[in-house]
Amino acid sequence: MPSLRLQTLLNAGEFVVSAELTPPRHYDASNLLMAARKMAEFVDVVQINDNLLSQARLSNLVVAHKLAEIGLEPVIQFTLRHKNRIALQSDLLGMAALNLRNIMVLGGYPCTIGTDPQAKDATDIGSVEAIACLHALTTRGELFNGERIEPAPDFYVGTIDFPCAQPEDLAKSMERLTAKIDSGARYIQVQAVFDLAPLQAWMAEVRARGLHQRAHFIAAIFPFNSVKRLEFLRTIPGLMVPPLLIQRISDSADQERASLETMLDLIAGVRAIVGVHGLHLRSIGSEDWVPRLVAAAGLRTATGVN
Repeated sequence: MPSLRLQTLLNAGEFVVSAELTPPRHYDASNLLMAARKMAEFVDVVQINDNLLSQARLSNLVVAHKLAEIGLEPVIQFTLRHKNRIALQSDLLGMAALNLRNIMVLGGYPCTIGTDPQAKDATDIGSVEAIACLHALTTRGELFNGERIEPAPDFYVGTIDFPCAQPEDLAKSMERLTAKIDSGARYIQVQAVFDLAPLQAWMAEVRARGLHQRAHFIAAIFPFNSVKRLEFLRTIPGLMVPPLLIQRISDSADQERASLETMLDLIAGVRAIVGVHGLHLRSIGSEDWVPRLVAAAGLRTATGVN
């Protein structure tokens, strides 16, 4: 039977903790599974990204199945840009056959930035439409063309969104967010932040519109331990790393300690935001930081208890 941990915890109002794993650019998953076992006691679910940064990698469905076999509940990133709707439905049926139910819909990065820049973007369905199709598949057993299957798969559907603090951007952002929730998104993971202000302003608007009562919101941060790591993160499309943060870490005599203190302040700030019911650690290349950071923040102990 598929696991219900993520949905159960969010519905109960618990503060969910998740971390992220990146499938390798080969077929040996042993190191990934080792990292997963080390973080297992400190997280509720493990998210598996999907051909990260448009780089061809081991299928995240295979990785998710392996994680489920060792007792971890996976959340599968479901990237739309690299597959047409026939291939997407094939993956969905595969997930259902493997009892994998947690799906996070995202557009994905363009192929031009990845390992095969000559590849063609295959998007023929957007995020809002994909969420609606997944909702129809889950609630009515309808494939994307309306054909029905029995039994209907039991997917728990979420998506990502991006915080913005500029008043001129908030209205448009909220319209798209509302459309995602109207279409069937049950949880929203917010893009990782290095500064609380945009997230606080965005969540204030979420609350003003009552959207926090219609979906569960999960914040995210990128673990870092040095200026070198921050400089790398600022090259990732969609991430905003404040220059003042880079300067502060650079000026510190102990960059790792200063980084940890900054991350703990971010986590404390995230937990204080009304309507945020979880934290996702985008532990891409920093998986060993997950137990240390989660324990230091008081989110979990070594026994996995709050």
